[in-house]
Amino acid sequence: MIHYDGVMTYHNPDTVKKMQSSKGFTLVELLVVIAIIVTLAAALIIGVRGAMLKAQKTQCLNTMRSVTTGLTAFTFEYGKPPIPESKALPGQEVDTIFGDPGGLYKNDYIVAVLEGTDRRFTFGGEVWDVARVNPKLETYTTFERSPMKKNGVYEVEGDANSGQLYDPWQKTILIAINVPPYAVDSADGLRDKLMHTWGLAEYADTKPREEQFIIWSYGKDGVKGTAGKAVNQNTYKGSDDVISW
Repeated sequence: MIHYDGVMTYHNPDTVKKMQSSKGFTLVELLVVIAIIVTLAAALIIGVRGAMLKAQKTQCLNTMRSVTTGLTAFTFEYGKPPIPESKALPGQEVDTIFGDPGGLYKNDYIVAVLEGTDRRFTFGGEVWDVARVNPKLETYTTFERSPMKKNGVYEVEGDANSGQLYDPWQKTILIAINVPPYAVDSADGLRDKLMHTWGLAEYADTKPREEQFIIWSYGKDGVKGTAGKAVNQNTYKGSDDVISW
């Protein structure tokens, strides 16, 4: 039925019902839409973060490959990895870690040796002369430079950390050298075949064995393996660490 409302406007009852029922969302519908949007946004953020972490780990691996290339070429030419003179003295041939923030030796020594840069380093009273271990000052690899401590050699004049090799997360890359001679199978890093890192590169599911050198990073969180886990559950798998072995 068509109704006249006094101002020459006619209303069809069915049309009125449709208009009234389509005025807008109900509160429940609105909440459902908001929940969907939040879920999609969260999934997008997680996806972007995952992609960024994967890209950073790839960058880190590429830097490690440069170190591996240089150390391999150096070791092939000289018959041993780049060990400072003080580490070649009888009774002093202990496996050595470079780059550990809490350790004695920085990794800028390794950078200088592999790039053939004529420099001298002093660590705890030891004087290391690059020209003594790389007398030809041969270049075995090169690294990207950056004014930031990020994915390459940090280079800022006057800064004590300048010359060190960093991962994409602003932490120094760790490099361990298995110091020869390899006279015995295992002796806590002294004149032995087994790489000894004092637990720094050992996980519940993997650890270096008889490598001449290894390179690794503790990843974005800066913690070895799966953070917060017991020693026997602290694994490389599932962590954001990057390793060369």
